[in-house]
Amino acid sequence: MSCKVYQGIPVSKGIGIGKVYKYSREKKIVNAATIASDNIEAELQRYCQAKERANKRLKKIRDRAAQELEAAETKIFDAHVHMLNDPVLDQEIKGLIINHKMNSEAAVNQAIDVVIEKFNRLENNFFRERIKDIQDVGNHLLSALNGENTSLHDLPAASIILADDLTPSETALLDKDKLGGFVLSHGGETSHTAIMAKSLTIPAVVNIEGILEEVSQGDTIILDGIVGKIYLNPSVELLNKYRERLANYKKRQDDLLVLKDKAAVTIDGFEVQLAANIASEQELEKALEVNGDGIGLFRTEFLYMNNDDLKNEERQYNVYRKVLTAMAPKPVVVRALDIGGDKDLPYFDSPDEINPFLGWRGIRILLDRQDIFRTQLRALLRASTCGNLKIIFPMISSLEQLRKTKDLFAGVKRELESAGIAYNPNVETGIMIEVPATAVLAELFAAEVDFFSIGTNDLVQYTLAVDRNNSKIANLYSPYHPAVLKLINQVARAAKKNGIGVEICGEAAADPLLTPVFLGMGIRVLSMNPGSILEIKKDVRRLKQHNAEEKAARVLEFKTEKEIEDYLKNS
Repeated sequence: MSCKVYQGIPVSKGIGIGKVYKYSREKKIVNAATIASDNIEAELQRYCQAKERANKRLKKIRDRAAQELEAAETKIFDAHVHMLNDPVLDQEIKGLIINHKMNSEAAVNQAIDVVIEKFNRLENNFFRERIKDIQDVGNHLLSALNGENTSLHDLPAASIILADDLTPSETALLDKDKLGGFVLSHGGETSHTAIMAKSLTIPAVVNIEGILEEVSQGDTIILDGIVGKIYLNPSVELLNKYRERLANYKKRQDDLLVLKDKAAVTIDGFEVQLAANIASEQELEKALEVNGDGIGLFRTEFLYMNNDDLKNEERQYNVYRKVLTAMAPKPVVVRALDIGGDKDLPYFDSPDEINPFLGWRGIRILLDRQDIFRTQLRALLRASTCGNLKIIFPMISSLEQLRKTKDLFAGVKRELESAGIAYNPNVETGIMIEVPATAVLAELFAAEVDFFSIGTNDLVQYTLAVDRNNSKIANLYSPYHPAVLKLINQVARAAKKNGIGVEICGEAAADPLLTPVFLGMGIRVLSMNPGSILEIKKDVRRLKQHNAEEKAARVLEFKTEKEIEDYLKNS
């Protein structure tokens, strides 16, 4: 079998060598058919074997969940195992195979539909709420029949996941010890899935259309997350070549660890803070491993993705306390819940929107659902006694929104005081600069907050009107666009004039070409995925501040992004 090569977009550096693990969130029926009479016994055996595979998979998921989750949260997996082995469902499927000569896929599909219809007729919410569970069980059966997977909980060792797409919550569940990387047929460089891959140092390549139709479960694959190439069924010679490259890449990463305890200081003595963006405890460990200068962005929405309660104050408090304690006395900037766009919660009743990135998201949800917002603020303030907490509010686009938010924050403080609950009354608050309107009015906002955090991922998206997840227009998404850099410079000047802090926390913070530009604009805090901190530190320690200022001034004179990118690559 000859090696096939694919070119995609590299979104997380690294090299992965392993076996294809095709992942399907929902299995669609594509093989429904009738069978001949003399094939009935063989089809029954095929169904029984698939059921046994699905059973083993579900039990593995249940056992792993029992180790990682609270007892109440593992009951759902027990229910799935019970449903799969329900004798009524089993007889229904076998009956359709024997009496109607259906193949297993068609029989499973119809039997699941019959159960769902029965549940729908019952005037009992408990059974209606089980419909999603029975659909999941059906998906496990269908995937077992077709050699695919609906679970990310039980990866074989050295797996390279191939999928149409992964949600941020699915990425958060990945077992990094067994994962060689992932390849997606869709996605963009600054999607939240790509961002999480970088934070977890998982090699990843996206935007390879058609690859899922051409690979089979268990195929050997090489993933080159440095140049974005995928090699399917490579030769022994190519495998050995990439094994050597992988060893060299790991050695280079290990060599960077000598910088862990050194400061990010330019040759002429200007110090830069290199903080970490995190979304989970796994990523906190990464930030600690590289000795980051605090947490510049804690994406709290991912705390909500793996549980079903937006208002569990105690659970949030315990997580915030752990992060603040681990990083103390370094600062931890926690972003208030920022759902919407590509970060939906399955249990949160959000409307279907034609353009969710311009819809109900971020602070708009929080001000409408103040019960959720107050719970989070209470948990944060209670934890503030454990470290250096700063809170940042997302998607602010008007002074009215900011002032409502500040009033609500003050109200939560008064509640805690009345209840005699301790908190740090001097917690700093800031806003994300990700909407062009906010950047344009930065000087007005600077008078009302303690600091700015420039979220370049959304700022680029909204400034250029380019959906950051749309692979068809990925070439139009660029942090080098003159309008984007002029807005960032405007925000930096407004912050300096008003004596407040400013940081970059989007993916551009980890772009080595832009490091001298940001320093030259006077920005002294860059927050990025933990895996990039030592690389950027190495670059900072080679720079001179006056050269960075000259470079930033020159960049702001150019008229096109190509001129800027070419200049930065060649200067």
